[in-house]
Amino acid sequence: MSDAKATKTPVNPGVKLSKGTEDSEYIDADLYQSAVGKLLYLSTRTWPDISFAVSSVARYTAKPTSEHWKAVKHIFRYLIGTVNFGLLYSRTLSICVGYSDSDWGGDLDDRKSTSGYVFQIGGGPAEYIALTSAAQEAIWLRHLLSEIEQEQEKKIVIYEDNQLTICLSKNPQFHGHGKHIAIKYHFIQDQVKDGTVELNYCKTEEMLTDVFTKGLSGERFHMLTNKIGVRKMDDSSSVQ
Repeated sequence: MSDAKATKTPVNPGVKLSKGTEDSEYIDADLYQSAVGKLLYLSTRTWPDISFAVSSVARYTAKPTSEHWKAVKHIFRYLIGTVNFGLLYSRTLSICVGYSDSDWGGDLDDRKSTSGYVFQIGGGPAEYIALTSAAQEAIWLRHLLSEIEQEQEKKIVIYEDNQLTICLSKNPQFHGHGKHIAIKYHFIQDQVKDGTVELNYCKTEEMLTDVFTKGLSGERFHMLTNKIGVRKMDDSSSVQ
């Protein structure tokens, strides 16, 4: 695919994958699994901007269809256009800040939600559960930074775009709205009460984790990935 036309995003905003039907055209599962495996490796190492796209196609490794394969090839076409991109770490930023979000039942097959969180160093139930996972990651990062002598003296701030989720985490009076949520997910309440984590509201259009939970337009996708730290490495203006 080296001569294929590059795409601006790893997934088209309007594309929603689902399981194949009797009328679907099925493809070689071994070929599909090999390609997805390579993409999974990249998404967990140096290409976080393809995480959502890869997690979407990875759901269909057992019985992939031509539509799933088309989505896989779309991701590779995006990689062709971003081979000189990488993660930029600033020398000046030492405070750990996080963002948490969920797409609220975006899977067409089982209506499960895709949760995402991102931390920079140096709604309802779905949002709340995603926030709990983000808080657990925040505490782990806090301990890691302490080990490398980057002690976080202040609370770790996590930004959330769902006001009800923030209320559930901060105010015991709202617990009645969350009785159907498993007790383990109320972990976030304890962390807020203890002062380990601070929750702040973030406008939806500024939510960095949208990169990890849904397909976005080219302009918004590149704006958010740039804020996360995915930059063109041969662009001297991006070096800090």
